Amino acid sequence: MSNLDEYVEQVKKYKQKNPNMSEVELIRHVYFELARRFSFNDEFYTRNSKFRDEVYKRSRFKEEMEKSMETNIVICRSAAYILEYVLKTIGVNIKTVVLEEDHRRQQHIYNIIYPKDGSEPYSIDLQDDMYNIQAHSFTKNFGLSLEDGKPPVISRVEQEQMDRKSGYISDENYYADDYVYLLKQAMDYFDDFGERVKFVLENLDFYETTKLGYTDRKFYHAHKFEEIFKNEEFDLGNSSKIRLIDCYKEINGKRRYVNCVTVQNKGKVDIYVYNQKTGRYKQIDFMKFANAIKNGLVILENISGIKRAVKELKKEEEETR
Repeated sequence: MSNLDEYVEQVKKYKQKNPNMSEVELIRHVYFELARRFSFNDEFYTRNSKFRDEVYKRSRFKEEMEKSMETNIVICRSAAYILEYVLKTIGVNIKTVVLEEDHRRQQHIYNIIYPKDGSEPYSIDLQDDMYNIQAHSFTKNFGLSLEDGKPPVISRVEQEQMDRKSGYISDENYYADDYVYLLKQAMDYFDDFGERVKFVLENLDFYETTKLGYTDRKFYHAHKFEEIFKNEEFDLGNSSKIRLIDCYKEINGKRRYVNCVTVQNKGKVDIYVYNQKTGRYKQIDFMKFANAIKNGLVILENISGIKRAVKELKKEEEETR
């Protein structure tokens, strides 16, 4: 039996053991289990468009869903179709749809649930909630209305009740999101922009997030930055003072990705690298980072002054030979 069908059997048994569980609770149970299991494909956004096209195209097919259940690596499309496959086997009326306003070649994919009781349909987006769940945060993409501007169909209160019932949260172990408010309050003690950013980066992850993959962590931190910093300070995908930089080092033929942040501060660039063991970003000397590039670290975006620094290091190395 394949991993996918094996998981389906697990869900069926879980449903049988919990006959009083509501449909939405059962959906949320599967949603959380798959979110904890999966990681986003780190190479999807860091490889070329041909690679992305191929991965996106294949992700719809059953054999690719089987592969994803083996590797636990997904993109939005494979995650949505796996969720549809699993939930349909237990009688959920679920549909996989394309985000119409997404005009990229690989459009974002998510699911719509049509409840058995005839109540209002709602959307769920597993890929966009994977990092929230793994970071012990509130699910921002579950139970949303299909109509723009309308409040969620499954309210925060209802979701919180389900999460308390399942043990995901408690009074002592609440959603990690609330920690952002404490960070923002503490930032008021710093007048200097660079010091404010450093404080946030060194204290960003309140809960254990070692299970987050590179891309999931990048998405999670990007959304936290959006909540914490002003638009001119951080704007994902656009030029701003704070930037997320994709970088990796190839080890034994495989890319090992590293979360990196650069900060434009007083005419210079501060560089921070995420340490997975400590669960925080640590500032690294600019020339030390340049030396890492000289020794094989690959950066996929330009950092002001870094090419010149690497060139200087190479020149010094040649002169000492």
